[in-house]
Amino acid sequence: MMAIRAAVLGLLAVFLLGPVPVLAAAAATPLDANGWLLRAATAARTASYSGVYVYTCAGITETARVTRIRNASGDAERIESLDGVRREVVRRGDEIHYFFVDSRTVRVDRRVSGRSFPDFLPQDPSVLAAHYTAEVGAVDRVAGRPVQVIRLRAKDGSRYTHEVWADLQSGLPVKRRVIDERGEIVEQFVFTELTVGERINPRQAAPSRRSGYAGWKVENTSVEESLPSVAGAGPGAAGRPLESKAIRFPEPRSLPPGFQKVAQVSRTLPGHDRPVMQAVYSDGMATLSLFVDPDAARVVGHEGSSQRGALSVITRSLGDRAVIAVGELPAATLRKVAESVGPPLAR
Repeated sequence: MMAIRAAVLGLLAVFLLGPVPVLAAAAATPLDANGWLLRAATAARTASYSGVYVYTCAGITETARVTRIRNASGDAERIESLDGVRREVVRRGDEIHYFFVDSRTVRVDRRVSGRSFPDFLPQDPSVLAAHYTAEVGAVDRVAGRPVQVIRLRAKDGSRYTHEVWADLQSGLPVKRRVIDERGEIVEQFVFTELTVGERINPRQAAPSRRSGYAGWKVENTSVEESLPSVAGAGPGAAGRPLESKAIRFPEPRSLPPGFQKVAQVSRTLPGHDRPVMQAVYSDGMATLSLFVDPDAARVVGHEGSSQRGALSVITRSLGDRAVIAVGELPAATLRKVAESVGPPLAR
């Protein structure tokens, strides 16, 4: 279970890590908050860009270089850590290779539903209106670029408030803050260097290691989809909640208002002989995943909770199985979800 928990935290944390024309300069007609969110979401999905961003949370600071290329050949992305443990993430479409340089290990996985900075907004931001109040803020400056501030204020304490700084020229989000109900900053992403447009060299999105995996340990994660995932996952992406087709999943009895299932898969993780089920839920902005392991023995001695920035993790046993809940939610909210899986807990 420690392996699962470490893998989940590692994969999700590292996530925090064809020419397409740059979007037109700021529209002549002033945009409202939803208009700015739509422009920012579109830019994050269609623009090619390369830059260095800084991630901060709870006194921790990490720096990474990200390059994303969108062209006729498809979508490619590379994220390289610039401090601490040397690691690199290379994505081609939904296939992801995680390179852990110091241990000479590469983990091959498939993206199910997650989004990461700067591509974190839903395709249709209007779906957020039920649970967030969108407000246009001041014009500011980030990485030497003029930006528009947009605030997504949570309407209840079960989720975080978000602030987005969108580049006036391209619309691309260049800064993001997550704020709790006390007004404290939970985590922040901000570009310090950024280039947006057609002149990004595709080689910048290629893995630094190009000579095969000789001498490296290769870990393959097999993912079998049992519920169709939705691009830009979140309520409204398909107009209705998705329905399970194959695997019987122990659904939580308690989800924060607005959260709907957007994906369900069965994962066979390295070192595990039986698959782990994963279900993904979202309100369009925040995402939570539930992992159900058929072997509860792996969780013995490791039950409890942990948090890194906006990401909370709750681990508990459930009869002969184990449940891990991982979400961009306050710990109290995620704990209610985790405890609602299976029979009610004795009080």
